[in-house]
Amino acid sequence: MHEVNYLAVLVAGVVPMIAGAVWYGPLFGKRWLGYMETTEEEIRKDFNPLKTYGVSFLLALLTAFILAQLLAGMGGPQEVSTLPGSGGRAMAGIHLGLMALIAFVLPVAHQSVAFEGRKAGLFWLSLGYNGVSLLGQGLVIAAWR
Repeated sequence: MHEVNYLAVLVAGVVPMIAGAVWYGPLFGKRWLGYMETTEEEIRKDFNPLKTYGVSFLLALLTAFILAQLLAGMGGPQEVSTLPGSGGRAMAGIHLGLMALIAFVLPVAHQSVAFEGRKAGLFWLSLGYNGVSLLGQGLVIAAWR
């Protein structure tokens, strides 16, 4: 295990929560409900906020910790940012988030469309949210001093 900045991991863990509130709220909430073929009332019917948001936050912390480990394994943002053409610390984090999105989220998200019969619009909406979340988490972790 590599040494990581746990405060950066904590802050990065909040990024998907904020992104989700905006993404699935005012930005694309109605579109998401349409793709899910449901209503706000049906969603709220059996909704348990502690379970839903609590587990989501713990998983966001886990993702942030893994991203921090991966970045440290690459030599950390300081070393990565000194590579020619790297664009600095922030770009190292964005690069890591983008790699995670492409390598892990994209294939899994595609499977939900290809094998579970989900709508393509839901795929793009989910991929966008996960992209914003991972890029934001990578940015926070890499840029934190």
